[in-house]
Amino acid sequence: MGLQWTILTYIVCYGEAAVWFLLTLLSPKLLKSRLVSLVSLILQPSLFIVPFSTFQLLDLYWKNEHRLMCTSEICTATERDRYEKS
Repeated sequence: MGLQWTILTYIVCYGEAAVWFLLTLLSPKLLKSRLVSLVSLILQPSLFIVPFSTFQLLDLYWKNEHRLMCTSEICTATERDRYEKS
């Protein structure tokens, strides 16, 4: 899961860098306005990613905080069942 987040982070960073580079070039205003409208059309449908990513991060946090912790050297059946359900 961590590798997926790392890959997603790199993709977003490179995408933002590419858009920033294209917008700051000395290009005609028509190209800039079309590029901005294209980016906004792409970003509007993908706005659901932010709440979903937040949910995924909270899920990872919850599972990390409530992972299997044995109170003795040997785990009891209750602790093992709780771990398998999570």
